Amino acid sequence: MQNRYSQRVPMDCSVMFAGDNCVGEGRILDLSLPGCLIESPKRMTAGEYLQLRLFLPDHQAPLHVALAAVRWVEGAKLGVEFIRTSEDERRRLEQFVRRSPAYSGPSPWSEGIVFLGATGQ
Repeated sequence: MQNRYSQRVPMDCSVMFAGDNCVGEGRILDLSLPGCLIESPKRMTAGEYLQLRLFLPDHQAPLHVALAAVRWVEGAKLGVEFIRTSEDERRRLEQFVRRSPAYSGPSPWSEGIVFLGATGQ
């Protein structure tokens, strides 16, 4: 397992996801840049690709992640890496995490982390 390159922020919000073989929902237990820990009763396997809608507690429309990958699964918990999202959504996610009381680190974006295929759409 790789070392984490971004701080985790504890979270409790809803997420909906869809992939080639599944549609489901769950709870986000923590959020980092760029990924999250999801708890869901839906059976998933590492390597699956998903689209996500994160219902962050910022009273805005759900945050859309166009492409994410399930990196690991342990029971009902899955580690998901965000691969592609719009530039606006990436900025919103970064601002949300940075404003969290639990966040204490520098921006990982200064370390060269980018979303592949990010667009302004």
